[in-house]
Amino acid sequence: MSRKFATPLHLDIGPSRLLGGWVLLVHGAPLLMWPVLQPAGWVILAGTSALFFSLVRSWRMQVSRHHPDAVCSMVWGAGKDCLLGLHSGRQETVSMRARVFILPWLVILGFHSRRRNMRYLVLLPDMLDQDIFRKLRVRLKLEINNP
Repeated sequence: MSRKFATPLHLDIGPSRLLGGWVLLVHGAPLLMWPVLQPAGWVILAGTSALFFSLVRSWRMQVSRHHPDAVCSMVWGAGKDCLLGLHSGRQETVSMRARVFILPWLVILGFHSRRRNMRYLVLLPDMLDQDIFRKLRVRLKLEINNP
Protein backbone atom coordinates (compact mmCIF):
# COMPACT_ATOMS: atom_id res chain seq x y z
CA MET A 1 0.00 0.00 0.00
CA SER A 2 1.51 3.30 -1.06
CA ARG A 3 0.86 6.38 1.04
CA LYS A 4 0.89 9.78 -0.63
CA PHE A 5 1.48 12.96 1.33
CA ALA A 6 -0.53 15.88 0.02
CA THR A 7 1.73 18.70 1.16
CA PRO A 8 5.44 18.97 0.37
CA LEU A 9 7.83 18.87 3.31
CA HIS A 10 9.99 22.01 3.49
CA LEU A 11 13.33 21.78 5.32
CA ASP A 12 15.38 24.88 6.14
CA ILE A 13 18.74 23.42 7.09
CA GLY A 14 20.92 25.38 9.49
CA PRO A 15 24.44 24.98 10.87
CA SER A 16 25.11 22.28 13.45
CA ARG A 17 27.28 22.35 16.57
CA LEU A 18 26.87 18.59 16.99
CA LEU A 19 28.16 17.90 13.49
CA GLY A 20 30.97 20.39 14.07
CA GLY A 21 32.12 18.37 17.07
CA TRP A 22 32.07 15.14 15.06
CA VAL A 23 33.99 16.72 12.17
CA LEU A 24 36.67 18.04 14.55
CA LEU A 25 36.93 14.66 16.26
CA VAL A 26 37.26 12.72 13.00
CA HIS A 27 39.88 15.10 11.61
CA GLY A 28 41.76 15.52 14.89
CA ALA A 29 42.08 11.84 15.83
CA PRO A 30 44.61 11.00 13.06
CA LEU A 31 46.87 13.80 14.31
CA LEU A 32 47.17 11.96 17.62
CA MET A 33 48.59 8.97 15.75
CA TRP A 34 51.64 10.83 14.34
CA PRO A 35 53.79 10.39 17.51
CA VAL A 36 52.94 6.68 17.69
CA LEU A 37 53.59 5.97 14.00
CA GLN A 38 56.70 8.20 13.76
CA PRO A 39 56.46 8.78 9.99
CA ALA A 40 58.96 10.78 7.96
CA GLY A 41 58.66 14.57 8.04
CA TRP A 42 57.28 14.85 4.52
CA VAL A 43 54.56 12.28 5.37
CA ILE A 44 53.52 14.34 8.39
CA LEU A 45 53.43 17.50 6.27
CA ALA A 46 51.44 15.85 3.46
CA GLY A 47 49.05 14.11 5.87
CA THR A 48 48.47 17.23 7.95
CA SER A 49 47.87 19.29 4.80
CA ALA A 50 45.34 16.76 3.49
CA LEU A 51 43.57 16.62 6.88
CA PHE A 52 43.44 20.42 7.06
CA PHE A 53 42.05 20.71 3.51
CA SER A 54 39.43 18.04 4.28
CA LEU A 55 38.53 19.73 7.58
CA VAL A 56 37.98 23.13 5.93
CA ARG A 57 35.92 21.64 3.09
CA SER A 58 33.82 19.48 5.44
CA TRP A 59 33.29 22.41 7.79
CA ARG A 60 32.11 24.72 4.98
CA MET A 61 30.01 22.05 3.25
CA GLN A 62 28.40 20.23 6.20
CA VAL A 63 28.74 22.30 9.38
CA SER A 64 28.52 26.02 8.56
CA ARG A 65 26.92 25.49 5.11
CA HIS A 66 28.85 28.37 3.48
CA HIS A 67 30.24 26.37 0.55
CA PRO A 68 28.47 27.23 -2.75
CA ASP A 69 27.36 23.57 -3.16
CA ALA A 70 26.15 23.22 0.45
CA VAL A 71 22.48 22.24 0.78
CA CYS A 72 20.60 24.94 2.72
CA SER A 73 17.02 23.87 2.00
CA MET A 74 15.09 20.90 0.72
CA VAL A 75 11.55 20.53 -0.54
CA TRP A 76 10.31 16.95 -0.68
CA GLY A 77 7.29 16.71 -2.93
CA ALA A 78 5.68 13.55 -4.24
CA GLY A 79 7.45 10.21 -4.37
CA LYS A 80 11.22 10.43 -4.18
CA ASP A 81 11.65 13.72 -6.04
CA CYS A 82 13.23 16.58 -4.10
CA LEU A 83 14.36 20.11 -4.82
CA LEU A 84 17.58 21.11 -3.07
CA GLY A 85 18.37 24.77 -2.48
CA LEU A 86 22.11 25.40 -2.50
CA HIS A 87 24.01 28.19 -0.73
CA SER A 88 24.96 29.66 -4.11
CA GLY A 89 21.27 30.30 -4.81
CA ARG A 90 20.97 27.53 -7.40
CA GLN A 91 18.38 24.81 -7.11
CA GLU A 92 19.01 21.18 -7.99
CA THR A 93 16.35 18.59 -8.75
CA VAL A 94 17.32 15.21 -7.31
CA SER A 95 15.79 11.81 -6.66
CA MET A 96 16.08 10.20 -3.24
CA ARG A 97 17.74 6.79 -3.11
CA ALA A 98 15.70 3.70 -2.28
CA ARG A 99 17.14 3.40 1.26
CA VAL A 100 17.97 6.03 3.89
CA PHE A 101 19.63 5.80 7.30
CA ILE A 102 17.27 6.83 10.12
CA LEU A 103 17.96 7.04 13.86
CA PRO A 104 16.16 9.20 16.44
CA TRP A 105 19.17 11.58 16.43
CA LEU A 106 20.49 11.18 12.88
CA VAL A 107 19.19 11.00 9.30
CA ILE A 108 21.42 10.40 6.28
CA LEU A 109 19.82 10.90 2.89
CA GLY A 110 21.32 9.83 -0.41
CA PHE A 111 20.33 11.45 -3.70
CA HIS A 112 20.81 10.72 -7.38
CA SER A 113 21.53 13.86 -9.32
CA ARG A 114 21.98 14.68 -12.99
CA ARG A 115 24.88 17.03 -12.27
CA ARG A 116 26.78 14.55 -10.12
CA ASN A 117 26.32 10.85 -9.52
CA MET A 118 25.63 10.92 -5.78
CA ARG A 119 25.00 13.51 -3.08
CA TYR A 120 24.54 12.83 0.63
CA LEU A 121 22.86 14.98 3.25
CA VAL A 122 23.54 14.43 6.94
CA LEU A 123 20.84 15.84 9.24
CA LEU A 124 21.03 16.15 13.03
CA PRO A 125 18.30 17.47 15.35
CA ASP A 126 20.02 20.85 15.87
CA MET A 127 19.93 21.57 12.11
CA LEU A 128 16.14 21.60 11.80
CA ASP A 129 13.06 22.56 13.72
CA GLN A 130 12.24 19.70 16.12
CA ASP A 131 8.76 19.16 14.67
CA ILE A 132 10.07 19.14 11.08
CA PHE A 133 12.83 16.66 12.04
CA ARG A 134 10.18 14.33 13.51
CA LYS A 135 7.91 14.68 10.44
CA LEU A 136 10.86 13.92 8.16
CA ARG A 137 11.75 10.73 10.05
CA VAL A 138 8.13 9.53 10.05
CA ARG A 139 7.64 10.23 6.36
CA LEU A 140 10.94 8.54 5.48
CA LYS A 141 9.94 5.43 7.41
CA LEU A 142 6.55 5.31 5.71
CA GLU A 143 7.52 6.14 2.12
CA ILE A 144 11.17 5.22 1.62
CA ASN A 145 12.26 2.51 4.06
CA ASN A 146 9.02 0.56 3.69
CA PRO A 147 9.83 -2.93 2.31
